[in-house]
Amino acid sequence: MTDPTRSRKHGARRPRRSDKPPRRDSADWLRIARSVLIEEGIDRVKVEPLAELLGVTTGSFYHHFRNRDELLLRLLADWEASNSDPIFKAVEAVGDNPTDQMDALLDMFIRESEYDPQYDSAVRAWAHNSKAVEKRVRRVDDQRIALLKRIFIGFGYDEQRAFIRARITYFHQVGYQATEITETAEQRRALLPLYQEALVGTPPPLATRRPDKAEGKRRA
Repeated sequence: MTDPTRSRKHGARRPRRSDKPPRRDSADWLRIARSVLIEEGIDRVKVEPLAELLGVTTGSFYHHFRNRDELLLRLLADWEASNSDPIFKAVEAVGDNPTDQMDALLDMFIRESEYDPQYDSAVRAWAHNSKAVEKRVRRVDDQRIALLKRIFIGFGYDEQRAFIRARITYFHQVGYQATEITETAEQRRALLPLYQEALVGTPPPLATRRPDKAEGKRRA
């Protein structure tokens, strides 16, 4: 009797066709949820459309998440872990030199590998419709600005000036993303020295920092 799974020409056994859906884990669900959030917005991050994209039933979803709310909480945690933590690690990895720290930070923004600006923008859009997400985004923004402030203090700026320069630098990056400027990484790198000149400015020498000048005025 002829085996129907064998090729008539070569006698090779063909793989049996399976009607079973592919097995998906929680990382697959988070990956597709992230993709849909970026491409279509939070309103489209729902169980049935995601299941269809993954080629599985909705029952697969409930093996990994209690409900959609849990998925969204995990998605928000994924954003913070994958899009914010690497910023701090990149700065920490280069040591205490503020020039190296600023270079590492700006390089990450340009490469857009560990840091995904579209993910940031999608979560900011989500925050417009959720107070909880808005609160989380504000906390992450404050942490990033605090990191920049420490870098500017390392350059020699006093607390207030370091804070303002940190804000300007951070708001510049957020605005760059929001306006969706189209430039290649090479174009951005070519302009980087000019951006650094504008953002970092000319840090005050140690002997001429503002507290010393204020002390001189009090003596007069």
